Amino acid sequence: MVKILFVCSGNTGRSPMAQFVMQKLIDDAGLSGKISVASAASKPTEGGKLHEGIAAKLREENIPYGEHTARQITPADYAENNLIICMDAGNVEQVKAIVGGDPDEKISMILDKDIPWDKNGFATTYADILRGCQALLKKLRM
Repeated sequence: MVKILFVCSGNTGRSPMAQFVMQKLIDDAGLSGKISVASAASKPTEGGKLHEGIAAKLREENIPYGEHTARQITPADYAENNLIICMDAGNVEQVKAIVGGDPDEKISMILDKDIPWDKNGFATTYADILRGCQALLKKLRM
């Protein structure tokens, strides 16, 4: 099983959006038993819920989502996951500091640019995350 952990700053917006979008793509591709997804924060955070604007955008796009409680990434997450996919360059550096570097080259960004926190309906955030998740799934299927 390939285990993917999506990471953003607070684990209430971009990374859970990526988690739920990727889960829908995985389910639609019939790969539920082969790829698992989760999300975490790169900064200290505990207990935050999914941002209402993100939840609204997921509903608008017919992306199923469930209860979500924010948590920070730990060194154990590095060992347990095959890929750690960050939403921006700052997250990459923060994650490397928390987990002690990236000796296995598991940490990368979802796209070659930062995913914005656009707050204007999250259309740009969603479009970028969808594009990144589609590319990641295509890469995993090869």
